[in-house]
Amino acid sequence: MQVTSVLAGIALGALVGCTNAADLRDQFRKSDCHLPFDRRLRLEGGAPVIVLGHVLQVDEIGQPQQSSREPRIGTQLTRITIGVEEVIKGNVKLNQIEFYYFTFSPAASEVDLGVPRYLPDVGQRRIYFLKPSYGSYRSVGDVTDYTLRVSSGSHTKGFCRGKSPNRCIAEILLLPQADVDTKLFIVDLIRSEYVAEVLCSRLTAEDLMQKLTHHPDQSIADGAREVIAGTRSPR
Repeated sequence: MQVTSVLAGIALGALVGCTNAADLRDQFRKSDCHLPFDRRLRLEGGAPVIVLGHVLQVDEIGQPQQSSREPRIGTQLTRITIGVEEVIKGNVKLNQIEFYYFTFSPAASEVDLGVPRYLPDVGQRRIYFLKPSYGSYRSVGDVTDYTLRVSSGSHTKGFCRGKSPNRCIAEILLLPQADVDTKLFIVDLIRSEYVAEVLCSRLTAEDLMQKLTHHPDQSIADGAREVIAGTRSPR
C-alpha cells in the first residue's frame, strides 16, 4: 500500500508538471542585479509557496533565448525536479514537484551578469520560493539567485509544524541536523544569521546563534561565537 501511494504521488507530480513551456517568459530585469539582499528576502518571503527540497533532476527546455526585457542577457528555461522535504508555506501535498526557472546563459549573453546567479545541480538542498503557473510552479524570480542554500542537513517531515514560515526558515538554516555539512554550515553562518534577523528579528537571530555556541561540535560552536562577536555593533 505504501509503495502504491508513493507511485501515485510521483504520477500526480508528473501531471502537475505538465505546462506549456512556450508560454513562459523570463521575469529578469536589470534592476534585479542591484536588489539589496534584505529586499530580496522580503520579496521571497511573500511567495505563495515556499518549500525545502533537494534537486533530483535538471532539464533544459529548448534553446537559450534573449531576455524579454534585457536583450543583452541570455536566459535558459530550465525545469527543476525536487524531492520536497518540508512545506514551509502553501498547499503542496506531493513528495516530488517540478518548477521552472530561467537561468543565465553565458553563451547567449553579450555581457556578464556581474552578480551571483543560480545554477541548479542534482543533490542541492535549498529553500525555493515559488508561485503557481499553468498548472505547475515557477520561481518568483529568474536568472539571479532566488533560493536559499541549506547546509544544515536534512529535516524530518513536520519540522515546520506550528511555526510561522519566517521562523521555520530561520530554524532550518540555523539548527544543524545529524547530517549537517559542517564546513559549509560554518561558511553560511553569517548569511544565515542575517536571514533570521531580516525575516524574524534580531532577538530571534541572537537566540538561535547563542544555542549554537553550545553545540557539541566545537568548530560549529566556535564559528557561532565569531559571528556573534562580529554582529555586536549596531547595524
